[in-house]
Amino acid sequence: MTSKHITRLLLLTCAFAMAACGSKKNLVEDKGKQPGTTITTPGVQGRDSKAAISALLTSAPAASNLVASIDFNIKSGKKDITVDGKISMRRDEVIRIQLSPLGLVEVGRLEFTPDTVLIMDRMHKQFLKSGYGQVSFLRNNGIDFNALQALFWNQLFVPGEKNVEKGIGQFSVDGSNIALEHGKMTYRWTTDNAMEHITRANATYHSNSHGTSSLDWTYSDFKDFVGKKFPAQHSFTIISADKGGKKIEVTITMKGMKDSSGWDTVTKVPAKYKPVDLKDVINQIMKM
Repeated sequence: MTSKHITRLLLLTCAFAMAACGSKKNLVEDKGKQPGTTITTPGVQGRDSKAAISALLTSAPAASNLVASIDFNIKSGKKDITVDGKISMRRDEVIRIQLSPLGLVEVGRLEFTPDTVLIMDRMHKQFLKSGYGQVSFLRNNGIDFNALQALFWNQLFVPGEKNVEKGIGQFSVDGSNIALEHGKMTYRWTTDNAMEHITRANATYHSNSHGTSSLDWTYSDFKDFVGKKFPAQHSFTIISADKGGKKIEVTITMKGMKDSSGWDTVTKVPAKYKPVDLKDVINQIMKM
């Protein structure tokens, strides 16, 4: 894999993550529509919506950390790139993806913390770092660390809420399906029949002026992880309403998942690395 492919892989990944969670700005400004309300349709085994959601929340692994080797594949147009790597997550602190062709030397890093997004291109000794609200692309597409964290941890989320329990009344349940309407956003989750874990998550943003964009995230190959089942494979597709419906597909296959705490959550950027403006890079990506 060439250095050009590595850099493009990092940037496409960042573009995906930035668009993944819909538009918080539009959710806030769309005051004419209220958040979804609980529907009393019986859930699994006759439970009401709140009971079903509570049961799903308690079935998630209690681990604070997840570390695994990964196969990382991304497809966009005619581009189809696969590279070895590593994922490291610590709840409420960081989501980190490291790319290392053949598992030898790290050539790139993508990292999300509650306050910043960081991309490091080690091949060219450059980096991009920004707060979520400092760039219009990030701000307008409502990048939220809590929502990203929930997607990576195979959990539910409520827009704008760190604690799902506080917004539990916004969900509706119909059998093994869960829904939430929030402004112009529609969220749908599909669970297994026992309602123990999520098998699919979908978020769709509807706009009369910008069309419809969507994120579809599927979970498979559930394996034992700290006494619970956790998906070893995450596949997600984002379709943007801009540029004629740009489509990006990402698959992360985890190997050897561990609840390991022996790693530093803080990435220090070497002083010799050159900063690159994130807004300019994202604008270039969206023109590809």
